[in-house]
Amino acid sequence: MKQKKINKKAVIITAGLVLAAAAVAVPLERRLFQKSTAKVSEEVEKEIVSYGENENSDGIVENTPDPYFIYKQPGYKYGDVETVEYYSDITKTKRHANVFLPADYDKNKEYPVLYLLHGYGGSYRTWKNKAADIIIQNLHYFENGAEMIVVCPDSNVNKEESVDGLSFWESIEPFDKTAAELVDNLMPYIKENYPVKEGRENTAVAGNSMGGRNALAAAYTYPGMFDYVGAFSSASAVAAANGTGVSTPLEKLSLPDGVAPFRLMFLCVGRSDDVCGNVSYELDEYMKRENIDHIFYDTEGGHETTVWQNALYNFAKKLFTD
Repeated sequence: MKQKKINKKAVIITAGLVLAAAAVAVPLERRLFQKSTAKVSEEVEKEIVSYGENENSDGIVENTPDPYFIYKQPGYKYGDVETVEYYSDITKTKRHANVFLPADYDKNKEYPVLYLLHGYGGSYRTWKNKAADIIIQNLHYFENGAEMIVVCPDSNVNKEESVDGLSFWESIEPFDKTAAELVDNLMPYIKENYPVKEGRENTAVAGNSMGGRNALAAAYTYPGMFDYVGAFSSASAVAAANGTGVSTPLEKLSLPDGVAPFRLMFLCVGRSDDVCGNVSYELDEYMKRENIDHIFYDTEGGHETTVWQNALYNFAKKLFTD
């Protein structure tokens, strides 16, 4: 799938400098501590160029051993994280979500929206703990990524907003309500309270593990609502790729007549994922057979945060770029 690459500043780095940078073992966050904004930008730019030299044909950086994008960089302003409360007609209770705002958030300006879903055992707080807000904003600062509002729902769709005390199989039922909860309750609240751009082309949905499963379910159940879809280390979402024995919310991945293909369908998995890693490979093969245009890659790691941070970095820099 051919994607527009983010423009990067032209920087020439000698081979000796690249080798020297690779040899530095101190984490980037410490190297940048108390440096000027200009110096920070220079250091990050060098790392971005090294990423670009290792992009695959889809513009994906498969491995990011010293990722600048998960740390706040000195000298830069970062946007607020708000926790919102809204009413759900599914649970008949008030529920919560986190909202990440751009650094220069302006109520008079409209923004595209990414709905970012957590996995099993998580909550609306989980992606904040994975530095998703920093990843998104650093992409804007350093790689000209789109400004956007990011909304993190809670997929524990029950009165408790928790699956504590439930078995994994029992917890699937609340997770399966995520798509309806998102479209019927949370999205209207966000549109009413934040200046978001309307339309499929301005809306993305993604998630990790059970969140990846739910992102696919939301996109194919409500295809007129989303144009960018990301499934990171997805649990089983479709019967044709049900390698884990988990029930699936979709019988197949198909769009109604007249609905255009998604602008971006994005899959990622860690090569050492022994939880549900086989599902992503099966989804890739399934989509190839069904001629579903998509990006798939695997990276170092298992069913873990570093894989999902890498996936969000690669996914987010392709959002809302047209």
